[in-house]
Amino acid sequence: MTVPLADTSLFIAIEQGRPLRAAPPKRALVSTITVGELRLGVLAAPDATVAARRLRTLEKALEAEPVPVDAVVAEVWAALRAGLRERERWMPINDSWIAATAIAHGIPVATQDDDYDDVPGLEVVKL
Repeated sequence: MTVPLADTSLFIAIEQGRPLRAAPPKRALVSTITVGELRLGVLAAPDATVAARRLRTLEKALEAEPVPVDAVVAEVWAALRAGLRERERWMPINDSWIAATAIAHGIPVATQDDDYDDVPGLEVVKL
């Protein structure tokens, strides 16, 4: 199996002890968008205990190979957003960046979210 791009939802599910449909991949890539989302979670934590738990999750994500947003990802993202608008479909901005990253690199997204369903050209692995 191709190494997937782990969506933020996977890290949060593991942090919160939510069940996964299957075992998480032994090796995964991580979007710099996911790193930013997890870092925001640490900064926005309501107390020190939650912040510490979220920091451990962020540190786990940082163990994965990062996949940055570059010019190719930006081009794919713009086309993806235009296509979504044309189809009158809504998708969270950060999820669309993660989807564009996966499409640009030809890799699947591993997620618990439904936001990636029906994105043209995107392989989704539901965990």
